[in-house]
Amino acid sequence: MKILSVSDVITNSSSEVFVIHAKPNLQAEANDIIIELLNNICEATGDNIDDIMEFKVSDESYIDEDYGYNVEKGDLLIHSTSDNSIPGWLMDFISDLSYVKCTQPYLDSYYAEDLPEKHLPVYNYKIGDYELKPTKIQVVQRVHLG
Repeated sequence: MKILSVSDVITNSSSEVFVIHAKPNLQAEANDIIIELLNNICEATGDNIDDIMEFKVSDESYIDEDYGYNVEKGDLLIHSTSDNSIPGWLMDFISDLSYVKCTQPYLDSYYAEDLPEKHLPVYNYKIGDYELKPTKIQVVQRVHLG
């Protein structure tokens, strides 16, 4: 096959946060399992997890003022350590955690239906400001931070 042209791909810098809403009675165990799973994946791929992501368990419930995502007490937050630090395939894997089958359904797509609807701030480009809109919370929220 003859190569007709070559192009560079230019991407923007970005960071992500994932909020994992585990079932309340299984939250602590689910958080430990997810952290261990992601550690094992990074070890298998030869990546240093500390260069890719940071983990935090929320000690309070809140709505992030800047980006409007919902965090409940006990949720696991996974932040990228810097722009583009989490590979795209790993971001997709984390986003799809609620569909991974396991013996104990710590995260479950059906559980999302039990989560409350919250009025979260959503940026409205027409008015140039945030407004509160009813939003259904997902089991795994993936938020692009810019």
